[in-house]
Amino acid sequence: MQILSNSRNTLDDIEIAGTTIPKGSPVVLVLASGSRDPDFVPDPDRFDPDREHNEHLGFGGGIHYCFGAPLARPETQIALTELAHRLKNPRLVVDPPPYRASPSLRGPRHLLVDLDGVNPGLHRPP
Repeated sequence: MQILSNSRNTLDDIEIAGTTIPKGSPVVLVLASGSRDPDFVPDPDRFDPDREHNEHLGFGGGIHYCFGAPLARPETQIALTELAHRLKNPRLVVDPPPYRASPSLRGPRHLLVDLDGVNPGLHRPP
């Protein structure tokens, strides 16, 4: 049985930012730390979809870049814009929401939202 994890070992000595990581050392990918450096990201605890230089790991990178990303981006923009126009006075039930304790994947455990209603969507004939 193979167990998959997000940890690896270095194949050779490697220097990063003046520190040498010896060959054979365990290296762990901690996705929760992505975009969390306050020297690079101003106010990293604040949700800001318009943040400049918002380079996230959502679609992977290099040869592992998501093939569907060019379609997913406009689909998401359309869906979220429509949702924002239709919800009447949306607000978080708990602000900030409870976050996962996982060191590998950061995000809310759930996101409860109260609202005063939903505006009907535009009827578009087929």
